[in-house]
Amino acid sequence: MLENYFWGEVGVQINAFMSGTAWNLKKMMQKLREEFLRIIFRLFFPQDFCCAAA
Repeated sequence: MLENYFWGEVGVQINAFMSGTAWNLKKMMQKLREEFLRIIFRLFFPQDFCCAAA
């Protein structure tokens, strides 16, 4: 928020909106990456816990 290249009051609002959008996209990408890795690990490393104790 320190480097605002837009002028006036509308520029401040646009900058705040874009910063919030970038933050939300970053959080969404982290969740998608975690879900993707979970799927990959389940495909390549299946675990059958019901029969492991016997």
